[in-house]
Amino acid sequence: MLGDRFKQHAGAGKPRPRKWRGAVLTALGTSGVAILGTLAGIFQLLECATLDRYFQLRPPEPPDPRIVLVTIDEDDITKVGRWPLPDLVLAKLLLSVRSQQPRLIGLHLYRDVPVEPGYAALTEVLRTTPNLIAMEKLIGDSVAPPPVLEELNGVDRVALADMVLDPDGKVRRGLISVKPNNGNLRYTFAAALALHYLEASGINAHTDEDRPWSVRIGRATPLEPLQASDGGYVRIDDGGYQLLLNYRGTRQAFHHISMTDVLADKVPPGLMHDRIVIIGPVAASLKELYNTPYSQRSQQSYTQMSSLEIHANLTSQILSAALDGRQVFHFLSNPLEWLWILTWASSGMAIGWYWWHTSQFRSYTSPGWCLLGVYTVLACGSPLVLGYIAFLNGWWIPSVSPVAAALGSIVVVAAQKTHGLQRMATSDGLTQVANRRYFDAYLHRTWGLSLRKRKAISLILCDVDFFKPYNDTYGHPAGDRCLQQIAWAISQAVRRSDLVARYGGEEFAIVLPETHLDDAIKVAQRVREQVSALKIEHTASPMAHVTLSCGVTSIVPHGHLSVHDLVKAADCALYAAKKEGRNTYCVCKSWVGR
Repeated sequence: MLGDRFKQHAGAGKPRPRKWRGAVLTALGTSGVAILGTLAGIFQLLECATLDRYFQLRPPEPPDPRIVLVTIDEDDITKVGRWPLPDLVLAKLLLSVRSQQPRLIGLHLYRDVPVEPGYAALTEVLRTTPNLIAMEKLIGDSVAPPPVLEELNGVDRVALADMVLDPDGKVRRGLISVKPNNGNLRYTFAAALALHYLEASGINAHTDEDRPWSVRIGRATPLEPLQASDGGYVRIDDGGYQLLLNYRGTRQAFHHISMTDVLADKVPPGLMHDRIVIIGPVAASLKELYNTPYSQRSQQSYTQMSSLEIHANLTSQILSAALDGRQVFHFLSNPLEWLWILTWASSGMAIGWYWWHTSQFRSYTSPGWCLLGVYTVLACGSPLVLGYIAFLNGWWIPSVSPVAAALGSIVVVAAQKTHGLQRMATSDGLTQVANRRYFDAYLHRTWGLSLRKRKAISLILCDVDFFKPYNDTYGHPAGDRCLQQIAWAISQAVRRSDLVARYGGEEFAIVLPETHLDDAIKVAQRVREQVSALKIEHTASPMAHVTLSCGVTSIVPHGHLSVHDLVKAADCALYAAKKEGRNTYCVCKSWVGR
């Protein structure tokens, strides 16, 4: 019940918590909730969506000068007239590419069974092209590599086409290698192309003796495998050696040419020379398109990438890191992530407290609320902006959980202050029980409920005996302390369902919902006993200590009575108690309802 707020008395002389203690608890509490939410994976999809937005906002990079894509789109398939491509067409395509003297050729399509005509010709081309790397699928529904390459040297000539999907179905991670049950390390298609290219340039990957999981290659910062909870991820499957894909872009980020143009000898001079040429399908009808950070359903054109383009991005990522020093993604450790969240929770707390203490006395027409909006936007927007800046410099740091922590702190501070104002408006400043205004509203509401339910409502009015002589004898400060102690004693004597209020100067009122007279009398007796037990010295009183007189009444409301009749009856009972010599209670039986 709302009245429960007034049942605990602050007590005179009790030290109040320092303001900074509440601020610290607010920051720790909201950051703790945000951290728990992070650990529970609540923010994972939002963190990944924010990362996607960072990719979309990043300025476009120039095409990778080391990679050329030979694409097989819908027009190419239509001109050939069938899919899969006949072996003879594929053999001619490989010969045309090989004539351009590329450093490596990546065959990004499966060829585990013959597709006549031309199987013998294709087999011969594959056998005589040592710089060609084909692919097979290992995980899930496996697909074998071309038989001739498996016979020659499957480990060097065949790589894995497997990819990793995030929980929302997007490709954000690149698989570098896996170690099957047979114990032989296998590279993926993209990694194999990049490593062979670098080996031809005299650059080899090596590991540190102290950190065998850390790989050094060329100018790249040490590559470390993605862990299950790095960045915005929470307990993802981190099997194999994975990297967070640092996409260069969509197909426009690579030099590309159609299969039809290659077969028609329309290759621009030098386009493929000493480069990696990757041949593969991009046709939508083949249903090999994937969602990536560049996929946006809100756009009219929903951008998806073929596995060819995704592998090209991963190959480019490794090459660019090793040869150009392009950034690879790094992540904060868990303690640093928690500190990052705590920092923004503290920022939100500071903004909330600052605004409240500088704006609480302003009118609502002042720009105070506008300032709070500006502060909130700054507190919530700054982690996103800083996260984007960190992203541009090769770091993926949480952005959503700090925003949640900052916003939570602002809301908590506002709620605390609003509650404090509400309490100030409805409680007596001296005794910390309900004030007269709240008492009147509560009594009318309780009367209405009792009228509908036909339940009794009781009221006790209490008056401190000989309080004016007490003030005259001990002074008003002592009188204030006396009232505080009496309010505390009354609060201890009533039930949880009862409301204690300061009715007047030295008068208190107790509202007892759904209470008959017998129970009300028991409460009045406890109240008197609790006050007497305080043994507050009062030499001007015949009892030598402070006592209380009580007037008790109980009514079952009906149409001929009003709440004023209840108050009038309790006041008459209190007058009778004073007349009988005080330090007692009396009952007004004129309006008693049982």
